[in-house]
Amino acid sequence: MKKPQIILKDNLIVPIVGTEARIYEIKNELRRPNTNISLNGLFVMLVSFIESMQKEIIKHYLKYCPEKVADNSIEVDKAIFVENEDFYFLERVISDYIDKMPYWRLSKLFYKLLGINKPLNDNEVQNIKKRRNELIHKNLEVNFKRKEAKQDSIEVSYLSTCLNEYSIYLSHLKSEISTSYLKCSKINALENLWYYTFKTPLCANFSDYWYIDNEEDIISGCKYPDIENGLSSGERFMLEVWRSQVCGCKVNFLNMASIDNHYQHCLYVFLKLSNDIFLYG
Repeated sequence: MKKPQIILKDNLIVPIVGTEARIYEIKNELRRPNTNISLNGLFVMLVSFIESMQKEIIKHYLKYCPEKVADNSIEVDKAIFVENEDFYFLERVISDYIDKMPYWRLSKLFYKLLGINKPLNDNEVQNIKKRRNELIHKNLEVNFKRKEAKQDSIEVSYLSTCLNEYSIYLSHLKSEISTSYLKCSKINALENLWYYTFKTPLCANFSDYWYIDNEEDIISGCKYPDIENGLSSGERFMLEVWRSQVCGCKVNFLNMASIDNHYQHCLYVFLKLSNDIFLYG
């Protein structure tokens, strides 16, 4: 059976909302007296916020779709094998892969991976990044004859323009992701994983086992249909794991070694998804 689609639209948008908050904070800083050093620092931080946002969105996407990694192979640091034989192993491999990627490549990958359109002000956004690079790497002009050194600095008006351009850019990203990933709700993710996990006709209707609140995008409670009495021991175990998260029900553990590869994988994915949804807290 094809791997389920369980990317969460809301989690793709969370880094964007967080970055909008940082932009608001920088705008407030500009209302206060600033030195050249503080303006330069705010500008560098601004661009780094945008790059970090892109990284976090890509990491979340690839965590659920590692097959979309751009390279045919990934170099994995030995320390990841030694230190991370745990639930977050894949996330750490993806994170290490993205962190090592140059920013120019990251920007290209961002739109291609998500399948969204670039903003109309993409050239302005790229020019801001170039200005940041120049400020960091080409910021000292030395006149050896006069024994003078000049350093570049950002003006308040330019930083204000950059903040406005990034506000437009972030608004565009939210709109594109909201449209392109409209169906990637929490309920749809859980329902997709349900049908991937339970192959039996006894679980052919998701709504037979759950009270669903589509408006709030949550499972609001558990149902106990008579048909569940026909489930196998492995299926019953997985159902109890799901119910333990939704309703706090007790799990009667099987001999864990008796759980086949399919259910082991499904258990892992369910725990990962539950951790990201924060649905049952």
